[in-house]
Amino acid sequence: MDEILQADIFFFITAIAVVVVGVGLAITLFYLIVILRDVQVVVKKVRTATDELGQDFETLRANIQDGGVRVREIFEQVLAAIARIIPKSRAKRKEKNTEGERA
Repeated sequence: MDEILQADIFFFITAIAVVVVGVGLAITLFYLIVILRDVQVVVKKVRTATDELGQDFETLRANIQDGGVRVREIFEQVLAAIARIIPKSRAKRKEKNTEGERA
C-alpha cells in the first residue's frame, strides 16, 4: 500500500511540474512572438530607409557627374563654415581652462 501512495504522490507532483513548465513555456513563447513582430517592423523600416538612401546616392552621383563644380563649391562652403565654428569653440575652452586655473 505504501508503494501505491508513493506512486500517486510522484505522479501528482510530476503533473504539477508539467503544467508549470508548460505555462512557463507558453508565456515565453508569447513574449518571443511579440519581440519578433517588433523586430520585423524595425527591419522593414531599415529596408525602406536603405532603399531611399540608395536612391539618394544615385541622385547625388548623377548630380556630381552633371555639375561637379557646383558640388565642390557647396563642399567648400560647408568646410569654411565648420572652420569658422571650430576656432570659436577652442577659444572658449581656453578661456574656461584659464578661469579654472585662477580659482
